[in-house]
Amino acid sequence: MKKGMSLRARLILSFSGIIIGTLAAAAIFGVLRFDAMMTEQAQRSVDTSISVASGLLSDEIAAVQESVTGTAADDRLPDGQGDTRVALTNELARRAELTNMSYFAVVGRDGTVRLTSLGTNPFGTTWPLLQTSASAGTGMLGLAVIPASELEAVRLANRLRLTVKETPNGTVVEGEEDGALAIVSAVPFHGDLLVGVRILKLRHDLVDSVVAKVGGTATVFQGGVRISTTVRNEADERALGTVVSDAVREHTLEGGKTYRGDAFVVSKNYLTAYEPLRDLSGAVIGMLYVGVDEAPYAAATRAFAITFGAVMLAALGFGLFGAFTVSRGLSRPLAEVGAAADVVATGDLTATLPTVGYAEIRELGSAFNTMTTGLRSIIGQVEESVMQLRSVSGEITAASRSSAEQATHQASAVAQTTATLEELSRSFQSVADGARRVLDVAEDALESAQSGVHAVDQSHGAMDELSAGADEMATAAGAMTTVADNITEMTSLITGIAEQTKILALNAAIEAARAGEAGKGFAVVSSEIRALADSVAQSASRITELVAGIQAASARLQTSAQQQSRLTDATVSASAESRRTFGLIVQQMEDTAFAAREITEAAAQQQRASHQLVDAMHEVSVSSRESAAAAKQLADSANAVEGEAESLMRGLTRFRTH
Repeated sequence: MKKGMSLRARLILSFSGIIIGTLAAAAIFGVLRFDAMMTEQAQRSVDTSISVASGLLSDEIAAVQESVTGTAADDRLPDGQGDTRVALTNELARRAELTNMSYFAVVGRDGTVRLTSLGTNPFGTTWPLLQTSASAGTGMLGLAVIPASELEAVRLANRLRLTVKETPNGTVVEGEEDGALAIVSAVPFHGDLLVGVRILKLRHDLVDSVVAKVGGTATVFQGGVRISTTVRNEADERALGTVVSDAVREHTLEGGKTYRGDAFVVSKNYLTAYEPLRDLSGAVIGMLYVGVDEAPYAAATRAFAITFGAVMLAALGFGLFGAFTVSRGLSRPLAEVGAAADVVATGDLTATLPTVGYAEIRELGSAFNTMTTGLRSIIGQVEESVMQLRSVSGEITAASRSSAEQATHQASAVAQTTATLEELSRSFQSVADGARRVLDVAEDALESAQSGVHAVDQSHGAMDELSAGADEMATAAGAMTTVADNITEMTSLITGIAEQTKILALNAAIEAARAGEAGKGFAVVSSEIRALADSVAQSASRITELVAGIQAASARLQTSAQQQSRLTDATVSASAESRRTFGLIVQQMEDTAFAAREITEAAAQQQRASHQLVDAMHEVSVSSRESAAAAKQLADSANAVEGEAESLMRGLTRFRTH
């Protein structure tokens, strides 16, 4: 037979599979969880960066407003009319430099830019936003794109010129780079409008401040073009003029919604946030961008995966070593158990196991030793039981044989008794026939006695016949008495047989009880025999009573016959007295006829009782034969039990208990 895999190999493979599976699942879960944590951390960093960038932009807008408002409220400033024009120009230039403004301008209500801090000549503005605010004489504050014509007028166009560059995922939109995104603030000033402008195009202090505070990258977009950024290209230059990806353009510039997620920026992927920038009319004119390079987080994830993998490999090594050690500690004692079990299988119950090792192995060894001890005890008890079984089966065999012999003898005695009773029944038939004849004679004698006095002369011959009949009656009565005595002896014999049968049935019931389950059938038979014996005894008692009645009737008949004989003798010797005694004779003959009828009835009852007794004895005979057969069967069963006991004893000899 092909052997399967050993327990030790199975344990090592199982433990290895469990350990490897668990460690692999833990590694995958750990790396994925760490990566998710890194991504979440990066996203939080992006959220923080965009929040800081928005705050810094708001601070710049507030600073521009404060600078313009403070300048317009300064009473020391000349109004710029006449000779004060140059003085106001110089003062505005000085203040622009101090407040980091691109330039100040004074605009009349007619839209004429009368002067600027840059020293330009007056010109009519074509900037619709500025025209509207100047004509209304109201202030304004916010982001706006200064038209290129306005920049030409203030001599800043060449300095703010920017070349647009394509990017792999972005589309260039013609004219999007024209003009300049700026923070614009305007307040009334001496009947005119003082306008302060801080241009954001090609100005990097805002994005540098964002990166200085929160790291990462930051960009200000004019439309979809980078006009101020910390993102650098492959030449390590600021990636100015590059365009945003089409996905972000569609989502933020065209859709007006903040974009958060992965985005390709110039040459690599970043976790980004793009927030739309709106002018005073609410139109999206640009975007504020912050981004976190994914590379450090990916590197951290890789480092974690490598470290975690090393830890997992170390854990795997320790796990395999533990599996090897545990499997060895389990398989060796189990092999000893198998060897001991093989020894026990040969019948040697003296094999024992050492109770060492793991607690379960010690318990197994202790249980094995307890099992072998119990088996030795059981085998010893079985041997004793088999010896007792052999002894009891021998006794049952002897008792069964004795019961069979007694039942056979009883059946023979019952058969003899039955034959005797049948003979007695035939004798009762003869008695009944004689009684009928006596009745016939008595009735004939009565009829003769009543025939009248005219036969007196012939009475001598009749008396002779009467004397003969009386003698015959006396003889029949004597025979009846003898038969009754014989019946009495037979009933006594039957009663004795019934008593013996009851004793035998009782003994059989005792033996059946000792035989246990095997003797139940024999116990039923013995009970039936005892019941039959009781019935026979009752029938014999009834016959005895009937016979006593017959004996009494026979005595009366004999007495009557003797009296008749004496009367007959007296009639023969003294016929003269016959007339005197004729009436007495008639009366006596009537008594005789009555007694004959009683004898006839008694004989009929005796005959019926004898038939019942014969039937009962037939039943006793059948029961006796059944008892004999049951006893023989019990003896055979006892022999079989004794044979099985011998076989069991031979089987037990293969076990070694000491």
